[in-house]
Amino acid sequence: MSKFHTIRVANIESLTPDSVAVEFAIPNELKQKYLFTPGQHIIIRKTLNGEEIRRTYSFCSAPSEPHRIAIRKIKEGDFSSFANKQLKQGDELEISEPLGGFVLKPQKSKNYVGIAAGSGITPILSMLRTSLQKGARFHLLYGNRDLQHAMFFDEISALKNKYMGALITDFFFSRQAVDIELLSGRINSDKITQIYKSVFSNQTIDGYYLCGPMPMVDEIRSCLISLGVNEDNILTELFFAKGGASKPLKNVESRANPSNANLTIINDGRKTDIEYRAEHGSVLEAALAAGIDVSFACKGGVCATCRAKVLQGEVDMELNYGLEQDEIKA
Repeated sequence: MSKFHTIRVANIESLTPDSVAVEFAIPNELKQKYLFTPGQHIIIRKTLNGEEIRRTYSFCSAPSEPHRIAIRKIKEGDFSSFANKQLKQGDELEISEPLGGFVLKPQKSKNYVGIAAGSGITPILSMLRTSLQKGARFHLLYGNRDLQHAMFFDEISALKNKYMGALITDFFFSRQAVDIELLSGRINSDKITQIYKSVFSNQTIDGYYLCGPMPMVDEIRSCLISLGVNEDNILTELFFAKGGASKPLKNVESRANPSNANLTIINDGRKTDIEYRAEHGSVLEAALAAGIDVSFACKGGVCATCRAKVLQGEVDMELNYGLEQDEIKA
């Protein structure tokens, strides 16, 4: 169950023409509850035009720094438009305690690779800042349409100067001319293959962290595996998912969606018996329709905030972007 607290906005900074960084003033009595691991996120809950909206945003700061997220305005995005145009210092927002399993895993040799596109930089930046503070090496591959829309470009450049030799950066631009052909266009498997063979294959890399839109993440993950990288060494997170599931269940025959079923929901230790009907479409929607205050954010199988464990009976999972195979087996 995600617990929400009302938190004051300490500062808002414009990053690009379509994005802002939001810093929160966490009260002393809540600081223990807002300890987080680099890569984790929060859910913001806000009522706009009479409708409750929930959106997920990753921390872009290191745990030792003020809590900060970045919000990019998206087309027809109610909350992102509000945050970029109306949200101001001193306002209050309901935010959840930190969540998520896309986290930096400390290793002995401390050598990491981050691959991000667009707003996928936010959790990667938290990992990057933390790694450098702890004496690690970090190689960042970061794709954007152009320099003007590259979130945190100046901040990353300053970190590169501060941690000379420890931070390596490659910026890719798809709609801006660049001198180096390899860095022109989107990050894809051909580019990753070239970089891997010339750079990463000669190093011990403790972890590859991928964050961005589904097509890029899926392509680069498959590419790294084909190059011999252990699957357990690749962690991914999506900032946008559309279409079919990227990680469908294996060896499970799809069952016909029943017109109704009896469900027992255990939430915060409390059991509630409800009826599932075909129009609900999912267990989550059935639980919400019954008035149960279960955790959720995206409703699209991306953030895994609404994940639940099947104790008895059978279900089908049509979409999954946030659970690994060992979690599915459990």
